[in-house]
Amino acid sequence: MSFFNSKLRYALCAAADLATQPKDMACQSREIAARQEIPGPYLDQILASLKSAGIVRSVRGAGGGYTLARPAERITVEDIARAVLREDKLVTSHQDSEPIDYESASMLWVVREFEEKAEALLTSQLNASTLSDLVRRKQSINDSLSFMPSI
Repeated sequence: MSFFNSKLRYALCAAADLATQPKDMACQSREIAARQEIPGPYLDQILASLKSAGIVRSVRGAGGGYTLARPAERITVEDIARAVLREDKLVTSHQDSEPIDYESASMLWVVREFEEKAEALLTSQLNASTLSDLVRRKQSINDSLSFMPSI
């Protein structure tokens, strides 16, 4: 299973979409789904996960929809990944949580140690990147494309 599965990709796209909207304007899920080309029912599940994690909030009534619950600069990619993947560990699974006899120095111990290092590196990178960083990168790409002549 890929770490960057469709659920995580769509969650990042939806959250970035909300980050580009005016702060006082809620967006309906169908608008986000159309702009980001995300299947509607799937997006609703993702938004529910993001809401329960405190990343987005829902606004009821006329003009209701979703907004970010906090500034994009304070939402890390790790926050979003953990919200939609619902795992304590991003690299290993719960099935791999059986105790290891560290006294035996077996190959399993070496592999688990490698997994722990990979987990720490991945977590560090995801925590260092914010939703705001992703939005700035997209805006930079848009700006550079606007200067390119038509082919």
